Amino acid sequence: MTDSPPQASSDPGRWIRAALVIFPLGTVLLGIASFGIWQWKKNREEDRSFKYALALKREIALGGIEKHTNLLREVLKQGDALQAVPGYLQSTMGEENMGYAVRRDRFQSGGAECSNADAELAGKQMPYDVTMILVPYAAGEESSALALATMLSIAHEVTGQPMLRTLRFATLPRVPGAVEKMAERLRGEGDRVKFLHVLGSMPERLEESWGLKALGTAIETPPLPSTPMDAVAFAKALRDKVLAQTGQP
Repeated sequence: MTDSPPQASSDPGRWIRAALVIFPLGTVLLGIASFGIWQWKKNREEDRSFKYALALKREIALGGIEKHTNLLREVLKQGDALQAVPGYLQSTMGEENMGYAVRRDRFQSGGAECSNADAELAGKQMPYDVTMILVPYAAGEESSALALATMLSIAHEVTGQPMLRTLRFATLPRVPGAVEKMAERLRGEGDRVKFLHVLGSMPERLEESWGLKALGTAIETPPLPSTPMDAVAFAKALRDKVLAQTGQP
């Protein structure tokens, strides 16, 4: 009688134990690989965005400040100025002109629709630490035109530059609820305003609503230039200051 060859073990428990080890390990490795690919694609997209924005940058110059000041004076005179100003900023600072993704935060005030607007260069290492240039404005307030034009000229020159901390350009109308609406966004996104430059008079209750004392925020409300010529030197000095505060990688 011939001996039968040894049979391979058919113990199902052995395969189950092996699967319990192999499959979770494979899932972990697949997850790591997927995250690596996603991060690589994200970095490539950011690099392309920065390079595109760099091609759009323009130096601070008298001609640019005069152009925006004259246009904004007319915009501020319009009956729908509270909507026209954010619309002008969205068009002027947008991806096709300056390379920014402009955000409009709409709300109702006194029965009218209003918008806070902002655009930023996100920080590479400390994105929640924010240096902000803020321009409050009011319908018919022609003095706001030069302040807005000054902010736009700085934004145009620094577009595409990498930052360690976030540099944000923001505007809000001088209407009830605007300060509180922007405070909601800051809290919702976990942002900490470390440096605040207000081009114009400080809106009421802003420090309290934004919790700036608790944050230790450094606040500046510099005297505004009176002419576009003066605004050129003012904008260059403010540019240097905010770039030092945000830091460069």
